[in-house]
Amino acid sequence: MGAKFTIVLDTDDPQGLRDALEIATLLNKNHQTFGPEVKASFGKISLIKLVRDVARLVEAGKQDSSLRDSKGFVDERWDNWIYRN
Repeated sequence: MGAKFTIVLDTDDPQGLRDALEIATLLNKNHQTFGPEVKASFGKISLIKLVRDVARLVEAGKQDSSLRDSKGFVDERWDNWIYRN
C-alpha cells in the first residue's frame, strides 16, 4: 500500500493552491490514478490520405456526413492513431 497524504488548501494563498495542484498532478501522473492518457497523432500526409479516403467513400455512396457514418469511419482507424502516455 502506498503513502497517504492530506493536503490542506488555503484559499487565501494562491501560490499554495498552485503548489498543491502541481503535487496532486504529479502524484496522479506517476501512479496513473485515472489510467493512461490517450492522444491521437498523425502527420500532414496522413491527414491528406484520410480526407481522400472520406471523399472516395462519399463519392461511392458508401458514406454520408451523418454522425453514425463519421464515427464508424474514425473507429475503424482509431487504433492506428492513438498512443498512450
